[in-house]
Amino acid sequence: MLTRVLFFVAGIAVVFPAHAELTCEQIVASAQTAVTLRDQGVTLSLVLAETESTAMRERFRPDELAMLRRTIRLSYTGEVSVYELSDSCAESRGGKKR
Repeated sequence: MLTRVLFFVAGIAVVFPAHAELTCEQIVASAQTAVTLRDQGVTLSLVLAETESTAMRERFRPDELAMLRRTIRLSYTGEVSVYELSDSCAESRGGKKR
């Protein structure tokens, strides 16, 4: 189980360039990964703990990490669907909904 979480973190590090503004596609990808990990039985606390690793703190600004944690929490708990997140993000950035 820990291996899946580490792959998640490694995947985020590759997808998200260091200190670049997060795109909607990247935010949605983290939400999709969180839902996949939830469905595989990984706990929310374990997924969130990995976002606080030294590597993640070096790669992302505090506000970006906060956004990723919120995205992960909301999608993991089902409070917001990946589709709603995608639409909301695109709309907030002047883009089109799906």
